[in-house]
Amino acid sequence: MTTETIDPTNIPSTLRKLAVPIDGLQHYAKNARKGDLSVIMESLEVHGQYRPVVVRTGTNEILAGNHTVMAARELGWTSVAVTFVDVDDDEAARIVLIDNRANDLGKYDNDALAELLQSLPELEGTGYTQDDLDDLLAHMEGDDLDDLEDEYGEPEEEDLWPTFSIKLPEDLNRRLRDALDAMQGDTDPARLEQLLNKAGV
Repeated sequence: MTTETIDPTNIPSTLRKLAVPIDGLQHYAKNARKGDLSVIMESLEVHGQYRPVVVRTGTNEILAGNHTVMAARELGWTSVAVTFVDVDDDEAARIVLIDNRANDLGKYDNDALAELLQSLPELEGTGYTQDDLDDLLAHMEGDDLDDLEDEYGEPEEEDLWPTFSIKLPEDLNRRLRDALDAMQGDTDPARLEQLLNKAGV
């Protein structure tokens, strides 16, 4: 590969020796993950490629970083940095699965996340928007489930049903009450749905 095919603004010097032509890479056909290309494209535009993708030797299948390569193609990149691994079919599948699953199983410390996001002058290239941060802060201001359990005790199973309070027009309220009265203690959801539909609720 010639250095002319490598854009130094996309791949840092520490990874440039790992760069290969993007056209030679094959996406893993059985990858079940559906990534958010717009977020990854934004990251690549802001940060460049800060870690190599993982590719299977011989087949050139991408085992980790499929969506990074998709995003790079969308941006018109000609090369990406790659680490090659020599594995069989089973091991290739396992790498694809664990690379996705490990992220799914992770959790956030909301206090630390909020502090980190708020420490930045802007959120571009983080995958977060100001609305995301606002929602996080609003959620953190709510009662913690552990605090509620300490105050009120562990809820009984029947207490787990959600309770809603809404104001209805008089006519709609009457029809709803008639439908509920017709249930006469019956707890069958299908029957309730039938009565509500009949009442036009």
